[in-house]
Amino acid sequence: MEAKMRNDDREVAPRGKIGQGRVSVQAHCAASLPEAWAAISDPPEFAQWFGDLARPLRVGEQNRIEFGDGDFFDLMPRRVEPPELVFEWSFLGVGRRDLITWQLTRTNSGVTVEVHDCNSSRSSAEADEMLSGWTDFLTRLQLHLRTGEKTRYAWRDDIDGSVELAADDFHPLREPELYEWLPIASDGFAPSWFFVLDGEGPRRFPILDWVLEPDQQLRFAIDLSAERHHPACTVQVRDLGNGIRRLSFSHTGWNRLGWSEQRSQSMRRRFAASWIAALESARSRTR
Repeated sequence: MEAKMRNDDREVAPRGKIGQGRVSVQAHCAASLPEAWAAISDPPEFAQWFGDLARPLRVGEQNRIEFGDGDFFDLMPRRVEPPELVFEWSFLGVGRRDLITWQLTRTNSGVTVEVHDCNSSRSSAEADEMLSGWTDFLTRLQLHLRTGEKTRYAWRDDIDGSVELAADDFHPLREPELYEWLPIASDGFAPSWFFVLDGEGPRRFPILDWVLEPDQQLRFAIDLSAERHHPACTVQVRDLGNGIRRLSFSHTGWNRLGWSEQRSQSMRRRFAASWIAALESARSRTR
């Protein structure tokens, strides 16, 4: 690397803060500004510590960051000019659009990398989650720039996501309306099957432990071929005010199946695609 940290300059853990609708995290990295810029904007370098960019970043050209496990961000660059990178992104292509700003600053011993994640509708709990997430990502960036090694995470145990809906007459967590968007079917008495449909074809899985609290929360589990562990699902609706509701889900337990990593990831990707389609279907039913 062009810039090396002096012996008396210790790399400290990233530091962050939460403001009004804004999460900011800063990290000092043992690298030159060109090296840090490549790490946040060049697809091969970006893939070493974050995710896979579909193509080089160009202002106004739609892009995507994929993680190999079914998760992705749809991304629209707004500014790509060192030392500042600005883009909007949406998790799974259905979540709200957050504005992300990267700023690089040269120091005597390397470069300071600062990221700002802005969304005025974010709750305090969500801000805390974003702060933890960005702190983890910048820790991985630090380590990659210091060692040159690949530091990105392998894959996540959870599938989760959300979509914002108008507060109208559609009630996603009320029977029979939940059957309009959630890929489930009844045996005539109770919900019995969760359906996955993608390029590999349709497949259904038995539903276990169904508990519905109308208009608030739904909980159930999926039986994956009689495995001992059953990935658990939670679906919730929260009123955000101003005529907006958030429909969110979490489907956990994908790395505890006792399968090979390849098989677990493959199944996780299939379920992620079904959940994304479900959220898109729910959104299409509101004004």
